Amino acid sequence: MALECVSGVALAQGGDDPMAALRSCAALEPAARLECLDRLSRSIGPTETPARGSDNWVVSQMSSPVNYAPIVTATTHARGGSGNALTQLSIACRAGRTELIVSGSGLPGAATEFTATYRVDDGQPRHLPAVSLATGSAAALKGDIVQLLSSLPDDGDLDIRLLPRPGAVLEGRFSLAGLKPVREKIAAACRWPSAVRQANP
Repeated sequence: MALECVSGVALAQGGDDPMAALRSCAALEPAARLECLDRLSRSIGPTETPARGSDNWVVSQMSSPVNYAPIVTATTHARGGSGNALTQLSIACRAGRTELIVSGSGLPGAATEFTATYRVDDGQPRHLPAVSLATGSAAALKGDIVQLLSSLPDDGDLDIRLLPRPGAVLEGRFSLAGLKPVREKIAAACRWPSAVRQANP
């Protein structure tokens, strides 16, 4: 909460000037600076109008205000759900890192660790760790996310379950329709080895 307040003040001091906001962030302590820069990158409007991939994914692309590196985020919503379900799945490339994030109103607060499983259609569930983000309403899956995303089919359903310690299980089912062009955008932005090989045959 303290970091959020400090970074919020820095962004307010920058007003509508991204460079002024960037200078305000740079003056903060290291931990607060990272939080501030992350919030700044999210607050700046995308360079392209968000587009839908196969009517299932909403894709936004922008450049980092720090080093102009590409930031790509693709988001889809769960099929159905309840008040305690995972409702949104996001794939992102930020600062050269590939992230897989799930969110929902039923997630516990920040600093929570989870045991996570994912399954494609009727396949065997696979386990991996996950941890809540600073917002408290989202969790990032950990492990080899590039390998995970590369292994997913271009259609079908992805079931994700999170078991917080302690807490109740949260589940979400997400359609993978339209994943291929989304994955290609993320791969190019984060320079996955496969994307680099295709660009430099």
